[in-house]
Amino acid sequence: MENTKLEGYLRSFHDAVLTGIDAQGYPVSVRCHPQVDETEQVLRVHLPVDVQIMPGPAGFLCHSHDEKLWQLKSFSLQGTLEHQEDISLFHVQRFLPGMNMAGAPGPLTTLMHARRTMKQILRKRGLPQPSIPWDQMKQLAEPAKRL
Repeated sequence: MENTKLEGYLRSFHDAVLTGIDAQGYPVSVRCHPQVDETEQVLRVHLPVDVQIMPGPAGFLCHSHDEKLWQLKSFSLQGTLEHQEDISLFHVQRFLPGMNMAGAPGPLTTLMHARRTMKQILRKRGLPQPSIPWDQMKQLAEPAKRL
């Protein structure tokens, strides 16, 4: 993905969430404001001093919604993180459009990926696909419709 397009996507969000692994191997996430560096072809990130993310695989999530959790927009980036003195550099390897970011294909792509992942997990564990109690779900949704 070209950086000018990525910069346009980033500008439509207040901030982003960077997730990586800490020194003990646990996931750690932090809100930040990545800046596109056209020259280096990376995202520059200033991390808080108390947040330690190891160099290596990392990801960004940008998302927004209204106060009722509607109007969802999102995208994520996969890549690698490296540290240089007082700044971290994120090398984008993959752009994943989420809800309302790539036109009609965005939500469809997200749904298809989720279904494929679910089927792989169930098959790996030898589990049947669970049935969904739609009648109960509709009853639970009724009060929300009145808000």
